[in-house]
Amino acid sequence: MLINLSDAFNTSGKSMEINIHPELTSYDGGLGEFKMTSCEDFVLKVTNLEKGKVNISGNVKLSFEGQCDRCLKSTPVNLDISIDKNLASPDYEAGDEEEDLYDYMDGYNLDSEELLQGEITVNWPVKILCREDCKGLCPVCGHDLNEGDCGCDTFVPDPRMAAIFDKLESTKEV
Repeated sequence: MLINLSDAFNTSGKSMEINIHPELTSYDGGLGEFKMTSCEDFVLKVTNLEKGKVNISGNVKLSFEGQCDRCLKSTPVNLDISIDKNLASPDYEAGDEEEDLYDYMDGYNLDSEELLQGEITVNWPVKILCREDCKGLCPVCGHDLNEGDCGCDTFVPDPRMAAIFDKLESTKEV
């Protein structure tokens, strides 16, 4: 959704609030596609900082359907995103240190969906877990260790000690 900000860019001290209903139905950040399960409308506050430069701020809560990275159970991914960015109009002359002022802008229009996609990417968790102490799956049989121990031998010898173990095995008497 494109939002025209020309009024805010050109009027000194101008402040306005814009109600946004995200049109996203899913998120694909390179790790698979995650279906959006809930999304609140949010208010984006636009404030003129100087001629050709505005600040946008707001909060939005989103929820996606994910999968636990350890046990593979379906689990919600809840994001509470806080937006606080400075943006510039096409005719604003920014210095080199302010290159990101033009992100999400198409002329005098703010692309709210692109802004939201970028904020989801920045706030996406590194690891999705159903709970903090999730034990995952047994590497031998695939049993969910959250439901109890499976009894498999999961001992993995230290590869740095392999030569010593080989020497001990070869000198063992039968």
